[in-house]
This record gives sequence, structure tokens and C-alpha cells, in this order.
Amino acid sequence: MFKEPIFVMNSMWKLIFIFLSIIILIISTACTPYPRYRTGGAELPSKAEPRKINWKTSDYIKMGLIFEQYLGKPYKGSSPYEEGLDCSRFTMEVYKKYNRTILPRMVKDQIKEGREVHRNLLRYGDLVFFKTDNYRISHVGIYVGHNQFIHASSSRGIIISSINEKYWAERYAAARRIIE
Repeated sequence: MFKEPIFVMNSMWKLIFIFLSIIILIISTACTPYPRYRTGGAELPSKAEPRKINWKTSDYIKMGLIFEQYLGKPYKGSSPYEEGLDCSRFTMEVYKKYNRTILPRMVKDQIKEGREVHRNLLRYGDLVFFKTDNYRISHVGIYVGHNQFIHASSSRGIIISSINEKYWAERYAAARRIIE
């Protein structure tokens, strides 16, 4: 009669062995001496180069919640005593809150960031620029889809407007993608 060797286990013992091996592997991996997060300060990019992000629902929600915090806030002009935001400060703050992207303070500098995007290819989060001041680019907003953008209106504060409105359609200048 043929005897089975000791090292051959029945199927139940094999399953128990595999399960315990996985548990030991998980525990030993979780307890590694390497830090799981960085030490020191957060590293912020010096210039807003397009950042690769595969947009997920949570990304849209996160940026949307940031927009919601600003909707209705007043516009701030050049006076240091006024509360509120102008258009470029608004876009700068949104991107900083969203993913720590540092945008320049002025519209003329923001238009140099990221990469150019054709109007027909706009995506959620793209910066849109307009010529509102003597045919020079002087206004910026953030595209939110369906030909709408959120921006700081000098008369109504932070609002959502349509790019197709006659005023904006005639003044549309360019778009830049900050987040790929």
C-alpha cells in the first residue's frame, strides 16, 4: 500500500496555510520601518506645469466644493480696503486649494501657464481668458463644462456665466490646461 508523504497536506490545511501566509505578509508589509509619508515641508511646484490627473468623480466633486465656497463672494477691486477677490486671485486660490498648484497672481502671467487648448476641446478645470480691457487679455475664469465658466465679476462677485453670452463670446481670447 502506498503512503502519502507528510509534506502533502489535505485541501483544508492548504487553504489555512495560504490564508495565514497572506495575513503574515500584510502585517509584515504594514510594519515596515520606512516612513509612509514624507517628512519635512510639503513640496510645491515652482511653476504650474500641466499635472497628470485621471479625473475621477471625486476630483470633480472636490473642485466643485471649492467653487461652492466662493460662489457669491464679492469682487475686490484695486482698493486694499475692499473685501473679496478679483479674477486672477480667485483662480490662483482655487488651484492652490485643489491640488497645491501655484499660479501667478496676474492674468498676464497666468496665460503663460499650462498648455494651450482649443475652445472646442475645453475640459472641466481649464482656465479661460478674455480680452475685457482695451483688447488685451485681462480676465480669467475656470471652465466648468457645458460652455459655462466660474469667475469673479466686477459687478456681481463670484458667479457662473456662459461663454456663449454675447459679451463673453466676443471677448474670448484663449484657454490653458493646468491639469491634464
